[in-house]
Amino acid sequence: MANYRQLTSSGLGTSASCPSCYTTLSLCYSAVSATDLCCGNPTSVFRYVPAGQTFATATTLYSNTALTNVAPAGWYSDDTNNCIGGTP
Repeated sequence: MANYRQLTSSGLGTSASCPSCYTTLSLCYSAVSATDLCCGNPTSVFRYVPAGQTFATATTLYSNTALTNVAPAGWYSDDTNNCIGGTP
């Protein structure tokens, strides 16, 4: 994570770490159906949401940490016990 410093008329401030701008979610995914997600062959994926959001509170999921690419449509679950390959 990058660092930052504020420049004011008094000079350059102390260095601090930038906060995370996203939260990483480890999820199961199926493009086929909810049945495939729950009982078939879901795939383990990482998806990203704005910092502070969770799977339960998110309004969309992203496939990149810049939060610019909306994740593929399909069915997602936060129960990763049934995913192919386990946690991504």
